[in-house]
Amino acid sequence: MKSTEVYALLKSELGPWFKAAGFKRADTFLSWSRPHGNLHITAWCQVSRDGWDEYSGSKFVVEFQLAPDPIVGASATRRQRLARLLTPEQREAARRIENEVIASLKRPPKTHPSLHVSPEVTRWYLAKFDTVSAPYPEGHDIWLRYAKPEHVSGWAQFILPLLPGCVSAVEAWG
Repeated sequence: MKSTEVYALLKSELGPWFKAAGFKRADTFLSWSRPHGNLHITAWCQVSRDGWDEYSGSKFVVEFQLAPDPIVGASATRRQRLARLLTPEQREAARRIENEVIASLKRPPKTHPSLHVSPEVTRWYLAKFDTVSAPYPEGHDIWLRYAKPEHVSGWAQFILPLLPGCVSAVEAWG
């Protein structure tokens, strides 16, 4: 999946909630912003720079910030990724989804280029097909893996009910 496809899908699934909550689309990445006092709450989705692989897929992250300007990555008063705003139960739900995505991946053929660079690269690449065996600890940076549109939609359905609490947490920072 191209990043533009991922962004379009997330925009269609998350955008209505942000609009209803008073957010406006911002210019960078797939982002939304709204004023909060003399600051701005900005939320965005960012696809990994690692790019797309037809076997291991890719990943994205959701991030929130409170800053003087409604600009992604601006000099933030505070900034957190979604995972740091989750309860242990929500992190466990994310791990279950992650493992479902990983279990659905098709392993690469023996001729895949990443398997012929070095033993280290082979181990790194094949580790992408290992399920997450232990619960994510508090503060762990969780990137949301996907390989198909239905994975991205599944993550969006996971994220949607979390957004009100995440935005409330960001509001409490200021």
